[in-house]
Amino acid sequence: MYKKHYTRNFVTKESVELIHEKSLHLLKTKGIRFSSEELLELFKERGLKVDGEIVYFTEEIVNEALASCPRNFTFVSRGHKLPVGTVQKKTIGQSSLGPINVLKEGEHKPAQVEDYTNLIKLFHTSDVIDMIDCELVYPQNVPTEVRTDFMTLAPMMYSDKPIAGLNGSTEVSRRTIQLAKEFNDIHDQVLMSTLITSAPPFAWDKAMCESLIEYAKNGQCCCIAGVGLAGLTGPPSLAGNIIQNNTERLAGIVATQVVNPGAPVIYQFSALQTDLRYSLCVCGGAEVGVEWFVESELANFYGLPKRSHGCLSDAKEDDYQSGRESAFNGLSALMSEPEVSYMLAGIMDSFNTFGYEKFILDEETYKVAARLLRPVDFNEETMLMAKMEGTEHSGNYIARTTKTYRNDFMFPEFANRKAYSNWSKEDNSISIQERATQAWKKRLEEYVRPELDSRQIKMIEDLLPAELRFK
Repeated sequence: MYKKHYTRNFVTKESVELIHEKSLHLLKTKGIRFSSEELLELFKERGLKVDGEIVYFTEEIVNEALASCPRNFTFVSRGHKLPVGTVQKKTIGQSSLGPINVLKEGEHKPAQVEDYTNLIKLFHTSDVIDMIDCELVYPQNVPTEVRTDFMTLAPMMYSDKPIAGLNGSTEVSRRTIQLAKEFNDIHDQVLMSTLITSAPPFAWDKAMCESLIEYAKNGQCCCIAGVGLAGLTGPPSLAGNIIQNNTERLAGIVATQVVNPGAPVIYQFSALQTDLRYSLCVCGGAEVGVEWFVESELANFYGLPKRSHGCLSDAKEDDYQSGRESAFNGLSALMSEPEVSYMLAGIMDSFNTFGYEKFILDEETYKVAARLLRPVDFNEETMLMAKMEGTEHSGNYIARTTKTYRNDFMFPEFANRKAYSNWSKEDNSISIQERATQAWKKRLEEYVRPELDSRQIKMIEDLLPAELRFK
């Protein structure tokens, strides 16, 4: 993937080196708490100083771990292959993770099984989403005893795109990896990633340690994130928070390579900021993009693939705030030139809600942002010198729409560019939200489930109750 390095305009090489230097200092002198006996034993075997649960890292072990992380690997599924790293041609789009509510046709409510399956179908039919997260929303009405099986199998039942797996414990991580391998009948390749987050400040909790171990052992991808909240669980400045998050990330990256050298790793950007007026986590401010720009250069410095977020917003409705925040974050994501863009569309309410209409509108916003970053191409075909020379003074160029025009100009499906009189007369003054509603409903009506073989169908029938199959 050709890089234009937009982010070098926002942080200097000297600052990146300083962040790394301070991170190494903290790793060596303060150490990181790991709530995992298995990891602590592995660290001791590698000769690191371990005091209780606190592990002290040397520069040598950090460099060794970074060197063993693969620069290229491929996500696979029964229907797709997604190269990651220097060989890939475009940013991989990934679905949402973890909202507990949905906003649909103006109604805000807890997510249900119907929403979960609807969203898989929308993501499957999306031309910007390439990978579907197993926890894309958290359906409230799934029985606990089948939750892991349902949330792993459903994305593979309704789509053939690669998935991102569940985590949170040894049992859940092991089960979701096992199911993905068996369903795809692929046992020795990278089928999925999962988000592995620190427990700031300067700690990794039991659940994330167990998840990291299982994914790394099985050669699956760990997206390693430091998630300190400035002024709450991180220092009350961007500079301090970035250093702490990077320190925790480096410790997590080392852990993956201690478990399984060569296990794939992605440097996960942080999208968590704070508004201390309310003691809340937020994601829609300009600070999110600012931190991404710095983290992008850190990932480049380490030679690691990276994952941004997408069109994030703190807004509670599809309003001006939602559009502004989503556009700025979507543009910032693309300027960071990540290998993967995560939670690309639909996220609102500071990660708590998935918006059906916002998802449709975010797809278009993301495409507009991508167009903004594509430069003008000056060549013999595009300059149209002969056309200009052959046109009469005070004439015009009105004719059939040309290939060059269609290449240079995009035609938004939802942005309203009609004259007011035509809009009010022809479209009956329909709003952009109403058009988005019509669009997602149409996509669900036209959705066609990818074919499953008899073995896959039997697996679903054996593991899931009838009410959770083939909706």
